[in-house]
Amino acid sequence: MMQPPVTAGTAAPPPATGTGPFPPVTDFKSNGPFMGKQIDAMGPNNNFTIYLPTELAPKGAKNPIVVWMSGGGTTPPLYPLLPLLATHGFVVLASNTAPGIGAEVDLGKEMASAIDWAFAENMKQGGQFQDKLDTTKVAAMGYSMGSLATFTIANDPRLTTTVHISGGNMVADRVNNLHAPAAFFCGIPDPNCSDILSDQCDIAAANCDIDFDMAKTSVFYGNFPGGHLGILSEPNQPRIQTEVVAWLRWQLMQDTTIKARFVGPQCGLCSDTNWKVKQKNLQ
Repeated sequence: MMQPPVTAGTAAPPPATGTGPFPPVTDFKSNGPFMGKQIDAMGPNNNFTIYLPTELAPKGAKNPIVVWMSGGGTTPPLYPLLPLLATHGFVVLASNTAPGIGAEVDLGKEMASAIDWAFAENMKQGGQFQDKLDTTKVAAMGYSMGSLATFTIANDPRLTTTVHISGGNMVADRVNNLHAPAAFFCGIPDPNCSDILSDQCDIAAANCDIDFDMAKTSVFYGNFPGGHLGILSEPNQPRIQTEVVAWLRWQLMQDTTIKARFVGPQCGLCSDTNWKVKQKNLQ
């Protein structure tokens, strides 16, 4: 069922030279230049919520695809990041499954089926997504269990990038699935961390560290000052959302002006006291 807009943007300015087909922005924390809406019970098995701009393919610029899996026991309404991305021009396919522990392989298959569905809809004659989606710009991402699910499909050649939020991989060789640039956003690592509710450490961060060390592809790794529930609560929720939006705009919207935020010893986040930053093979 089509829902009313969930967020509102401003009128889109003309694209700037060299930043790709979508209007550039400098404020990644706030709504982007488009109106957003959501469609419930759509996608594979009608088990996805889709967050999208009210206007698809503005001025012929096809919309990048983002597939999302939530953390254990949670569902998309808990993540304001998803409607925020819609206002920036992304089409987000968010699984309505509330993940269970140890289900990451099946969850990954669900994410891959969403990519299949989006590609098919892009070719469907007379459909609302026909020729509107950019099938060359696709991201998979998730939080906690959703991040682990993303690792299981990170070798999908259709993926342009993956994003992993507080979800250090628990099966060592799955990090080798990474073939495209990846972003890790995890809380404070502490080898003695054992409390998922702690705001002093992230129980996934020790594994995030290992994943970064093992990765052979390009990786940006940012530690935010808090625990595992950072994406779900203040003050870290807006910090994480801001950087995910910026990363996806750089990777999927060809906005090369954002590169300096993540790359090099003088990168924008390198001097932000709210982040501890590592980089690998980023150019």
